[in-house]
Amino acid sequence: MNKIVMTGMVLSFVIVAHTCKPIREGAGSTSERQGLAPVIEITPLEEERGQWKIAASDAVTVIVTAPGAERAQIQGRPEGVEEDYLELQTLAAPDDSASGRFVTQLNLAADFAGQVWAEASYPDGAKKRTETIALTADRESAGSATRLDAVGGSVGTDESARSDKLTGGSVRRTRLVAGESDIRITVNAPAFRLTLWQNGKEVSAYPIGIGQKKLPIPIGEREAKAVIFNPHWIPSDSVWAFGGEGVAPEEGRKPNDPRDPLGRIKIPLGAGYMIHEATKADDIGRAVSHGGILMLKADLLDLAEKIIRARTPPASQSRIAQFRDGHERHVVPLDPPLLVDINYDLQVVEGGALRVYPDVYERGAFALDSLRAELQSAGVAAPMLEDRALQRILDHVSADTQFVINVADIRKGRSQRGRKLPLVDKPIESRR
Repeated sequence: MNKIVMTGMVLSFVIVAHTCKPIREGAGSTSERQGLAPVIEITPLEEERGQWKIAASDAVTVIVTAPGAERAQIQGRPEGVEEDYLELQTLAAPDDSASGRFVTQLNLAADFAGQVWAEASYPDGAKKRTETIALTADRESAGSATRLDAVGGSVGTDESARSDKLTGGSVRRTRLVAGESDIRITVNAPAFRLTLWQNGKEVSAYPIGIGQKKLPIPIGEREAKAVIFNPHWIPSDSVWAFGGEGVAPEEGRKPNDPRDPLGRIKIPLGAGYMIHEATKADDIGRAVSHGGILMLKADLLDLAEKIIRARTPPASQSRIAQFRDGHERHVVPLDPPLLVDINYDLQVVEGGALRVYPDVYERGAFALDSLRAELQSAGVAAPMLEDRALQRILDHVSADTQFVINVADIRKGRSQRGRKLPLVDKPIESRR
């Protein structure tokens, strides 16, 4: 009898052991699955252009794979916003629990361009973010310009349009003439300056902010096909999150609401790139955007008004004011497209003075050689162009300063007469 009992006990332990084994394995598997980073995928997309992924339609499918997650939230931050973000959609449960796959459709606003990611929530209270995708609904191509630049030939080169090589030694200036449609925009990225030209003469120059080193402004020629007032930045059904507190989009977009982080004007340059309003004055003179050109609100309004007056004379000042002060989206087409020539010229002789700018994107691998060539073209003799002398000039430049010296002083060996100046004069303007 005792033998039978002992045998039964042994068999019970064996059965329990075999029963517990898959439970332990299952628990370990769940832990391992939760340890995997969640992944986000968006389809359909067009071919990538720079850092931007282009939505192939107004409605895209978003797939989040987060094994072990019980909830996923799709979040986004429109271009130009630094802290606040949009809660685009909340998915209360996975479509497939085994794989942790969440699937939804996202309807994009006509002007949306920004960062999109997902946040997965797990039963133990943990939260994990996916990678960030730079997504835009702008499917307009940024066609390259093949015509010569009326400013003096900077198209197709990396020369600043303000260089003495192209201006003949002085930048001619003019007031804007309404109805004179030959206008161009040039940008020298390391100088943080945008210039509006009409008939080859400078109308206005503005300080700007540019793209971060990892998300650079595109160097080359682009075309602006419209000026858009009150762009539709926010996708449908989304909710603003200000400091963690959800606010409905219609509340967040009230005029002059200090919480509203979006600008009232943008000038698209194709494929997600644009000229738009800076979040704060400190963005000017810095590489902080996601590839866009940032301008102060007053400067951007001034630029937009001048473009419209040159290209669309019937648009009176009062009509432009209606666009500016209204709340409806209004598109002013530019036909033919406005040429925007973006250069990366680190050393520019302008008006007889050498200006050396910081190498924001670290593209100046042969800085000494390019500086020597720039000064040679300005008539500086070889004895003044030794490496040590040129390096002293380059050493004066920092992340937020430029070095300016008259070429005449360099010819005479008076490099000590140069001056370190701020990249831009920092204006005082409160956050939007």
